[in-house]
Amino acid sequence: MKKRLLALLLAMSIIPLLMACNKDNINDDNQLAQTKTDQTTKKSDKETSHSDITETKIFKEQAKHIALKDAGFTEKEVTLLTVEQDIDDGVTEFEVEFTKDATEYNYTINADTGKIISKETEDVND
Repeated sequence: MKKRLLALLLAMSIIPLLMACNKDNINDDNQLAQTKTDQTTKKSDKETSHSDITETKIFKEQAKHIALKDAGFTEKEVTLLTVEQDIDDGVTEFEVEFTKDATEYNYTINADTGKIISKETEDVND
């Protein structure tokens, strides 16, 4: 009888210890899950910030070439050549500007298709 009572008391004292250990494991699992969630969120934030950078199908060099070819000039024949990327009404564009003799040329080129959206010339002396 004493052995059974001793075994029962021993079992009853071990059960709370096992439950406490299991609780620590559950907390560790929760912390691990939270850490993974935080890492995923940080990774997602980085991907979002990279996606803010507009990727285009043509590059500045190609936009410059398109405008110069349309105007009938080479890069060596013009001055004050600039190419800037811009977003207008959700459309990514390249604005190409250059001067030849006394005329300023302004081109807007769709950065995805390479098509000329608009072109203007203006006399610099005006």
